[in-house]
Amino acid sequence: MALKQFANVWAVTYKKTNMYKNEIEMYPDIISWLTTDLNQKFGKKAKNIQVLDTHDSDLSNFIMKLNYQKFFPEFTTFQIRQDITGFIEYSDRVDLVFVECKNTTLSLINLSQLIGYSSIALPIYAILLSPQGMGTTLTKLLQTYNRKDVLEFKPNRMIQVIKWDYKKQDIDHMNSVL
Repeated sequence: MALKQFANVWAVTYKKTNMYKNEIEMYPDIISWLTTDLNQKFGKKAKNIQVLDTHDSDLSNFIMKLNYQKFFPEFTTFQIRQDITGFIEYSDRVDLVFVECKNTTLSLINLSQLIGYSSIALPIYAILLSPQGMGTTLTKLLQTYNRKDVLEFKPNRMIQVIKWDYKKQDIDHMNSVL
C-alpha cells in the first residue's frame, strides 16, 4: 500500500513540477494568458480579440475562416503555421500577434523560425516562449553580447523571448527578453 501512495504522490508532484509532456499541452495555458494580456492592452479600442491554436493549418486558412481577407491582400502567401495567433480586430484593420511555443530550451533555430514567420505576415509583435527558457547560445547572443537587434523583424516590431512560469501561469520576467 505504501508504494501505491508514493506513486500517487509522485504523479501529482511530477505534474506540478514537470510542466508539460509536449508542446501542444502548453497551448490552452498560453491561449488563456495571451487572451487576458491582449484584452488588457488592446480591449478598449479593438472590436474583437481572438486567440487561436493555429499550429495545424496555414495562417491563410484561418484568415479565410475569420473572413479577414480584405485586411491582408497577400494572405494567400501566408503558408505558415505558428503555434498560436492573436487576432486583434479594429474597424479598419486586423493586427496579428504570433506565439511559437517550445517545450525545450530555446535555440537560435527556434528564433530563426519565428523571424521567418514574422517577416512574412508582419504581426505587431511575436513571442518565442518556453518553460525551460533560453539555451546557452541564445542567452550569450541576447544577454552577454546584447544583440537584441536580431529580435527586430521590421522597424519597431520585435520578438519577445519569454520564459514561461508554469506554476504562476505567467511570464518569468527576470529570465525573459521583452
